[in-house]
Amino acid sequence: MTPDSNASPGPIIGIDLGTTNSLASICDERGPRVLASRDGSRLLPSVVRYDPDGVVVGEAARAGAIRHATRTVSSAKRLLGRSAAECMRNGLQLPYQVVAGPRGLACIKLEDQTVTPQEVGAHVLAALRTRAEESLGQTVTRAVVTVPAYFDDAQRTATRDAGRLAGLDVVRMVNEPTAAALAYGLGERSAEERTVVVYDLGGGTFDVSVLRMSPPEEEDEETLYEVLATAGDTRLGGDDFDQLLMNRILDDAGVDQDAREGLSLEALQALRRCAEQMKFELSNRDQVSLDLQLEDRLLPRSLRVEVTRSSFEGMIQPLLERTIKACAAVLADAKLQTSDIDRVVLVGGSTRIPAVRDAVETFFDCPPYTALDPDEVVGLGAGVQASILEGNRSDMLLLDVIPLSLGIETVGGAVAKLLTRNSSIPVRASERFSTSIDGQTSVKIHVLQGERELVDDCRSLGIFHLTEIPPMPAGIPRIEVEFIVDADGVLSVHAVERRSGRQASIQVVPSFGLTPEEVDRIESDSFTHARADMHAHRVIDLRVNAALDVKWISEALERVRDELDPTYVQSLTGLLDDVRAQIRLSGEDVTRIDADAFHASKELLDKESIRLHEAAIAASLREDPGSGS
Repeated sequence: MTPDSNASPGPIIGIDLGTTNSLASICDERGPRVLASRDGSRLLPSVVRYDPDGVVVGEAARAGAIRHATRTVSSAKRLLGRSAAECMRNGLQLPYQVVAGPRGLACIKLEDQTVTPQEVGAHVLAALRTRAEESLGQTVTRAVVTVPAYFDDAQRTATRDAGRLAGLDVVRMVNEPTAAALAYGLGERSAEERTVVVYDLGGGTFDVSVLRMSPPEEEDEETLYEVLATAGDTRLGGDDFDQLLMNRILDDAGVDQDAREGLSLEALQALRRCAEQMKFELSNRDQVSLDLQLEDRLLPRSLRVEVTRSSFEGMIQPLLERTIKACAAVLADAKLQTSDIDRVVLVGGSTRIPAVRDAVETFFDCPPYTALDPDEVVGLGAGVQASILEGNRSDMLLLDVIPLSLGIETVGGAVAKLLTRNSSIPVRASERFSTSIDGQTSVKIHVLQGERELVDDCRSLGIFHLTEIPPMPAGIPRIEVEFIVDADGVLSVHAVERRSGRQASIQVVPSFGLTPEEVDRIESDSFTHARADMHAHRVIDLRVNAALDVKWISEALERVRDELDPTYVQSLTGLLDDVRAQIRLSGEDVTRIDADAFHASKELLDKESIRLHEAAIAASLREDPGSGS
């Protein structure tokens, strides 16, 4: 066997992979906190755009969704682990084409490629991983990821696949309501047992759970969070509210139901963005009016949309009733009455809607708890769970069947097979090994799948460590490794050092998402193109930021050009032309751009424009002296 590495595995972060927004968090000696981006953003829109020269994730992708409708994907979480036929049966309406992929899995058809929801989720997770590494100043490879409580095995497996594609080891998946309860419990220390309902209405899913929070009996014990019952609907969320508003807009525009299938993707993105904005504003206003500019043969070029809060509440009432029915069901399953509930915690951005809060308060006969940010509470809970797992790591990896032999890595990178391919299940096999280095106190057990003889030619299923072995001469420890595959195809690997009794284990469970070959292909492609992808990502960021700089500097220059030294104006104009050329070239072919030279040009322009900005500010103060007070 190979000796254990002393390298630190890095922190475990918490991730809330949401339908609409996602975030990363950490819980350390400062407590749980959301990890913000360089510009201070705490939430990352779960939107991905596939450009010819790279992938754009987050706010930039969301802002350009209408302009790049045929290459932009949002709400992909609603497709995770589902078949295309299931999505069609459920009437799932999204601003892109959903097609059947391998084995009928739901995939997304873009201009010149088809992507899986796992790949979309992986880009979001990778962006969060990068954000965490920049914030923490160290490598991040492990995460706790939250999932809706009503996610089935296929959906959970698809989530884990997305994590793997993002370079993250998903050490634990935690149900979103449970994570929210963990975050809530930090600020609600109580000496008494409390029964809490978590009402979680997000962008694409709804969960309601009843949890019992039991205080520790001893000072050094932890609070016990026990889930008594859960209910929900993975096909109900804020996206459905948006859809109702979109339908209202189309009704007002006179577009009948049959004709709506002919709407362009650009029009659908514009309608969805308009509906989302109206939904947000109706939480604070009694009536909203918006002017919508459209490019579609079925719709007026200019459309004025007006919706009142009361009419919106009427639209969503049937959906709210579905959530309340689930609340009644979860109480019945827990054998509780509304009077038994001490607190109702609201989770998910959709709970900001006043009608939602009113419905919850009416049913439970108590005002819901709103002190926690509903967009962040699940992610903070994931960070808390991650901190619990620090130093007590537990891996669960996925395996469909046993199509290939199973074994472990031995010294020199060879593979010792314990179970051969086509072995009938249930089956059990064991073999004894020892150490190869004197005084070795830790052994890495690397579980592999494949028919080849070397580790590099087989597929890795997982790694765990047998630690605290008493130091002995090489060859003396008696390490027995046992593989057990049960009737459900679940592989468990157990290791024990017989002389000391030290034990460790890992479990591998069936996968219902991408096949290992598909995950390996996507992962392999990411490695093959890693350098080019990183270059493209950097150039894209430079292009976006430089375009904003050019816009602002050009506007300021137009205002105060006559007040500036002509030589300075000429110099600044030259720098602007240089950066504009870089922007233009980067849009044509990202591979032709020298990113370092582009960055240097942008930095020089920013530095030289300081004098311009000072002149612009002075001009503004002269025009409006009161603005400086």
